Amino acid sequence: MTEKKSAKSDSSKKKSSGSRKSAGSETAKKESHATPLETSPETSDDTSPLEPLGPQPPSTYTGVVLLGWMERDQAVRFLMEDCRFEKPLTESDAEGVWRKWRDRAATLPERQALAPEAVPLTASENAHAARFLQFIGALGVSGVQVVKIDPLQLVVGQYHIAIDVAAAHAARAHDDEGWMEHLLPSSPSNPKLDMNFTRRNFDTEIMIDLPHAEFIFGVHSHGGFGPKEMLGYVMAIRIGNRMMLGKGYHRLYSRISACRGSFPERLSLVALDPSTLTPPPPDTAQAGAASSSHGLEIFGARPAVFADFFTEGLAMPVYLRRKRYQLQVRATWVAINEA
Repeated sequence: MTEKKSAKSDSSKKKSSGSRKSAGSETAKKESHATPLETSPETSDDTSPLEPLGPQPPSTYTGVVLLGWMERDQAVRFLMEDCRFEKPLTESDAEGVWRKWRDRAATLPERQALAPEAVPLTASENAHAARFLQFIGALGVSGVQVVKIDPLQLVVGQYHIAIDVAAAHAARAHDDEGWMEHLLPSSPSNPKLDMNFTRRNFDTEIMIDLPHAEFIFGVHSHGGFGPKEMLGYVMAIRIGNRMMLGKGYHRLYSRISACRGSFPERLSLVALDPSTLTPPPPDTAQAGAASSSHGLEIFGARPAVFADFFTEGLAMPVYLRRKRYQLQVRATWVAINEA
């Protein structure tokens, strides 16, 4: 016996190309007031063989990737599985493309990438911060601070951004109040979800179409199981004397693109997580690994920073394969003999 039905449920809970600057060296202090709008002759004749990208294939997003900071296997898999090119890349082709961008990142001057200095909040920003902290506090999140910083100085651990997705974020915020709410929401979004149920005798299968990837299937605070949207906000975490962007990459990219990277307009509110990552103690093996990675890891001498997404010669333009997301839940009825 098979039974099917559909239901709508509330969860509990660009195309903006962005602006770019050159890949020339800048200290962290200079980056704090730099506007990512410049282009340098030193990179104008050293473009990727894949630039320009040409016509956009169907079912893709325009995007940028900091390919040089990825490890070889991660980069090859990303290029072959998550990107689309006019001519599909072989593994050898993908490695060659990665090597070009890796060499470019590895020869950058060393950068301190110190944590950006916090700027005092205005009265309206303090009021919004209080609403945001009250909202996440009611959901069990504690110890978070709201700080106002220059996001271009944040170290990054996610190396690609879908510009079209960021553009959709930008369309939702049109003034300072709107941007504060978008970066640090003070209420749940409650998106509509399409769910399809299939029952085969005592076995049940549920397919839940999601508007984005940040959902889990879990227990709701009011009881019962179902899809739960993860808290969507811009979060940073301290890593030694640096600060790394933990989540909210597309929201923050849209914010900087909307103001064309100008300072002080790009100063943004972010939630600072109470935890801290510390660099591992140095030893001989780690020293060798650091040498082979050219210091491109988050604690290294050349970590990727958010400004690099806007830097010609460091951010590689790509077409990203468009994806859709589902929660696939299966329950199987089983009779178990007692011991």
